[in-house]
Amino acid sequence: MSLFTSALPALPATPGRLRFPGINRRAASAGITVLMVYLFAGLTVQVGVLAQLDLTAAESSRWFFITWMTTGLFSLGLALFTRQPVSVNLSIPVMIFLAGAAGGFSLPQILGANLVVGLVAIALSVLRLTEAFTRLVPPQIAIAVFAGSILAFMVKTANLALTDPAVSGPVFGGYLIALVVTRSHLVGVAAAAATGFVGITLAGGAPDIGNSIALPEMGLSTIEFSPSAIVALGIPILALTVGVGNTQALALLRSEGYRVKANLYGLIAGATTVINALGGGQAAALGGTSAAVASVPAAGPHQSRFWAIALSSVPVVAVALIAVPVIAAVQGLPLSFTLLVGALALLPTLKVIARKSLGGSMSTPVKAGAITALTVAALPFQAAGMPMAFWALIAGVVVSTALEPGLIGQTLRACRPGRAAAHFS
Repeated sequence: MSLFTSALPALPATPGRLRFPGINRRAASAGITVLMVYLFAGLTVQVGVLAQLDLTAAESSRWFFITWMTTGLFSLGLALFTRQPVSVNLSIPVMIFLAGAAGGFSLPQILGANLVVGLVAIALSVLRLTEAFTRLVPPQIAIAVFAGSILAFMVKTANLALTDPAVSGPVFGGYLIALVVTRSHLVGVAAAAATGFVGITLAGGAPDIGNSIALPEMGLSTIEFSPSAIVALGIPILALTVGVGNTQALALLRSEGYRVKANLYGLIAGATTVINALGGGQAAALGGTSAAVASVPAAGPHQSRFWAIALSSVPVVAVALIAVPVIAAVQGLPLSFTLLVGALALLPTLKVIARKSLGGSMSTPVKAGAITALTVAALPFQAAGMPMAFWALIAGVVVSTALEPGLIGQTLRACRPGRAAAHFS
């Protein structure tokens, strides 16, 4: 329990080497929370979608391996290099979109569309258009879209939990008891996972991974450039990664006073997407959920919050190496268990981002746009094959600019270097 009660020692300073701020208790706790969100939200959604895409075991393990390996390595490198709580993650909205829209395309065509998305994202960053695009969206609206998306996830999970009380009961019971005893949300989530797993094991036995102890498939995948796939899949995926995912993450970082380099971060996310596509995986985006957990004051002193991302990235690499048994184990667990634990882990994040999007001082047009964006993003369906997060971003901007036509110009001027901290405080 010393992890939760005392600060960890600072890294020793070595002459001639970079000196990093010490790892503190709050940053370590935030890092564990980020990892829990990866495991109980991102991982479970990804495994479920891979099953819906009707991939072979080898194709699924290759997809899983490359996306988790790049998430771990690129996030670790980016956090240490920038000393900011920034990460590059597999995009859950993209996974959900592919589950509903990619059924008519082969895996090589899906990977071809992802590769084009990565190349276009790189081009946008090289041309310095990523920064310009993110400045067109008021940060409160981008964050409100994120809040609405998490709220929709919470509602869906709650409905699923009500239909499976044998699983949700032990999970809720373990969470509430641990929360009352320790007053720690993190310990409560860990207890929820433990009691829920014990309940599942007692009721039907532990998940059987059988002969799944093997290394994942690795290597280059077959790529096919299909014009129909590029249009039907590539354009929406580009909107979800660059237009929604990156915008949300950058808005969260700026709201905490970080001077972000949007074009550099967008370039790295685009390069990650290219590597993922070549390795058989999906498009990547800057991590909004991880930024929401790791960039806030609860994650410790401003200069040390990057440790939350760095610490969570190391076990992510380990998870990538055991892709085959992980997929088998998750498929053997009730979906209500994994999603419910993930929802509990996201509770503080929802509170933080809701306050950022709707609280504080902001103009009436921006608040109206944020409320609109949150409401639309929380709707439990899709429109024209696109997740509601995409339409929520558009709706929020349209409402704000309709009430105040000069809003976009004000946002562009306010987000100039040197004024961002004042604008987002």
